[in-house]
Amino acid sequence: MKNTKIVSMLLICLMTLSTTPLILGNYASAATCAANFLPNYFWAGLDTQNEVNLSESTANYIKSVLNSKYPIFDYRNSSCTDGNFRAVLTSLQSYDNAVIYSKGHRNAATLSTGYTHYGLVMNNGGTVWDYEAYQRTSSKNTHTWIWHCETAILPSGPSSDSLGCRGLPRAFTNNLNIATWGTSGNQVYLGWTNSVPTYNYPLPAGSPQYEWNINYNYNYAQVAALYYYYMGQGYTTSAALVAMSNTIYGTSMQNTALANWLEVYGNMNLKLP
Repeated sequence: MKNTKIVSMLLICLMTLSTTPLILGNYASAATCAANFLPNYFWAGLDTQNEVNLSESTANYIKSVLNSKYPIFDYRNSSCTDGNFRAVLTSLQSYDNAVIYSKGHRNAATLSTGYTHYGLVMNNGGTVWDYEAYQRTSSKNTHTWIWHCETAILPSGPSSDSLGCRGLPRAFTNNLNIATWGTSGNQVYLGWTNSVPTYNYPLPAGSPQYEWNINYNYNYAQVAALYYYYMGQGYTTSAALVAMSNTIYGTSMQNTALANWLEVYGNMNLKLP
């Protein structure tokens, strides 16, 4: 209990950090670059001002963790357009490793090929589709968490069509055959399925809103913050998820609402590069 209180107080302090870029960080690896995206596209009937505020403070904290190690692209609100998102994905390929976090809403549509594609909705209402991300990524995308709805879903049918890649896990890893909960390779990708505990939350599908309460002490914003806290301490993805679950839920992840909802693709035993 004492450790939990210490971690919680640490997060409260760190999540009040300014959005000013931390350009003087003591970077552990100049060969790695990070990106922190927050479109803040306001979905009426779902988003609230409290959700926007939590999104900003959590983005500040995640940025502080990543920017203490690497240079970072930080695109939020009106700067987080579909054009800028695509440009940053391309720029990240100039580095040996890329680390990406994005929080927002998703799009899904049956496009001209007759197959469903998934994409990320940007602040200007534009969509960055899976096949567009695939064109701008590579195996250099070492660590990615896309906190948008249904970003762990691989659509039925072929892995690609005449437009290109189908499915965001494939797109951001540039791997059409990426597998879940693996222990090999140099990439890890986290996203959300449709296994929402609907008895607690209003959505039948998608990722959790940050403001949704988990218990008396925690909400889902702290799932993101605690995960990156532990990753910043040198934990692997699997170890960070275990530590986060124990802190928030007091039990292992497989016994929580996150099981079958938060999905991990690629090598779960990787640390941040």
